[in-house]
This record gives sequence, C-alpha cells and structure tokens, in this order.
Amino acid sequence: MKISFLSSSSGWGGLEQNLLRYARWMNEVGHDVELNCVAETALAREAANQGQRIRFIARQPRHYPLRAARVLRRHLQQNSTEVLWVRDPRDLSLCSGAVRGIKTRLLFHQGMQIPKPKKAPWHALRFNQIDAWVAPLEHLQKQVLQNTSIPSHRVHVIPLALGDHWFEHHRQSRNILRTEWGLPLDAQVVGLFGRLDSLKGQRTLLGALAQPEGLKWHALLVGENTRDELKDEQQTLQRLAQTLGVSDRVHWHAPVTDLRGAYDACDAFAMCSLSETFGMVTIEAMARNLPVIGTNAGGTPELLLHGEAGVLFEPNDSKALARALADFKKWPIPPPGHRQKFQKSTALKKWSQLLDSLRSSPS
Repeated sequence: MKISFLSSSSGWGGLEQNLLRYARWMNEVGHDVELNCVAETALAREAANQGQRIRFIARQPRHYPLRAARVLRRHLQQNSTEVLWVRDPRDLSLCSGAVRGIKTRLLFHQGMQIPKPKKAPWHALRFNQIDAWVAPLEHLQKQVLQNTSIPSHRVHVIPLALGDHWFEHHRQSRNILRTEWGLPLDAQVVGLFGRLDSLKGQRTLLGALAQPEGLKWHALLVGENTRDELKDEQQTLQRLAQTLGVSDRVHWHAPVTDLRGAYDACDAFAMCSLSETFGMVTIEAMARNLPVIGTNAGGTPELLLHGEAGVLFEPNDSKALARALADFKKWPIPPPGHRQKFQKSTALKKWSQLLDSLRSSPS
C-alpha cells in the first residue's frame, strides 16, 4: 500500500515523534511510505537520519490553504497514494481539501483531546473527508463521538505503542545504572522524564520531595526546555529546588535516545502532567515493569486502569504525591496482558486490519 505521512509542524514533540515512528514501522512491514514535512525541521532531520523518503512542503496557514491543497491533490493522484496519514489537527484543512474528490483515503491519527464540541460547518467540512479516525484510548473515542459529527463506524481505537525491545528485561545491574546516571546507590529514586514545562508537573514533584513523606526520595529529571521558547523552565525549576531545600536530591540529565536505562535505575515513576492526552512515558515505565503514579486527568487514568495498574493523584497536589511515594511498595503493577496492548507487534496487527479495510471499502 502507498502511504503518505504528512506534518507541517516545526516542533519535535509527541505528535511528530510518533508520526515518524509509525512511518518507519509501516516501511518495515512492506508499505511504500513517503513523508511530507517542512525542510530544516527536527522532523525532517531525524527522518533523513533514518533514511525515510521525504517530500518537502511549506508550512501552511491553519485555515483554507487552497492552493497548497490543489498541489498536494495532484501529487497524491500522480503517486497513486492510497492513504494520507496525519496527526496534527492543524493539517486537516490542507489534507481534507487535498483528498476531496479523489481515491486517496484520509486517516487521522488523533494526538490531542477534544473536550469541547466541534460541530460548526467548517469542522464538518474537514471531518467529513476523514475515512478513518484513530483514537489511542477509549475515552478519546468517546470525546470524538460526543463532540464531532463523525460517524461511529469511522472511529477506531488503537493504542500508541512501543517497540518490542522495550518489554525485554535483560537489564544491567542497578548499581551500574545508578553510577551511569549519577544517582546514589542506596537512595529511593523517582523518575520524571520529558519536556521541562510548567504543564508537565516537575514543580509538583519538587514540592513532593520537600514534604515530610518525601524526604527520603531523590528525583531523576530527564529533559530540556521546550524548543524555540524564550522561557528557561529549567532555571526556574532549579531555583525552586533551592528554595525548597531539595536541590541536593534532584538529578538533572539532558534527553537521550534510549531511556530504558533511566527507567531501570529508578524505583518508581511519576507522571505529573496537568492533563496528558496519552503519556508515552507512562507506557514506557509500565513496559519496564516500574511502579507508576500519575495524575487523575486526561488519558492517564485509562492507561493505569483507573488505579488497578498504578496509583492516581490529583494534578498539582504535591502533598498527595508525597504520601503516595511513602507507600510506593504497595502500588499495583500493570498485569502482563495490559502491558501487551502497547507493544508494537500487537498494534501492527490492528493497523494492518484497518488499512486492509480502507483498501477494500468502496470509494
């Protein structure tokens, strides 16, 4: 099957990283894949490093990119593209216009929540062109059906997934990993990995370390400031750690490509975002069989089986997080069957079925 992935984003967050991951996976299983992206972006650079076939596009306005849609339509027709795969809602205006009146199917791989109704005529104009809307969680599927006019038979649930190597547990010794990550050998360490941002909850974790129940804990924070933003969140966090008197128990590390060793060096993982649509770090921690605590918001409750596969606490509640950390050895661990939902091999079977259905359904 000929599949064109498209993103006009200049960022390098979960939307872009997962788009590239799935482009690579579709290549691996034999599909003819092309990636449409903006030149000189992080996505373009990483795609080139991976050897992806790239077609450069210009970043388009969110609304009515009519000329660009016509250009893309011609390309899709000339290339006999069967599926146009997008993740960013910003690209829907371009892509819905491009596929209108041609055989190419539009697949929207949801990456954001839809908490408010989107049923205006201009929403319908875009959404009516979507042949398959793929939500990564059931609660997101419910949002789509409640807040858009998309028919239920076009909305599917396939969780985001990780490579099967994440679930292999051939680990280095804890002491070696602790040394590599600059962590004390005998401390209790809670990890929080991802972009340093006020919405990601690092401040909540620092506050928990300052509570009486959190005094025995160290924190490993892996991440960097949001790219292309002037605000220095890391400096703000480091000042907060000093003010709270916990700076000697906070260990900072820049992002790395493979975080498995970081998870394996920790005793627990905290997902502290105010509301995460689908926390990849949550399923990464579960894949490494690490006890997880997460905020009771967004997609995290469903990922943690509403408290049966981890512990939930309210966003911004440092005291509740600290109390939970004091009792972390009693946290539930996700059952193997639940973790299996997020494996690449499991997800690819579902994607194969969906793509086959798009190919066989009438135009």
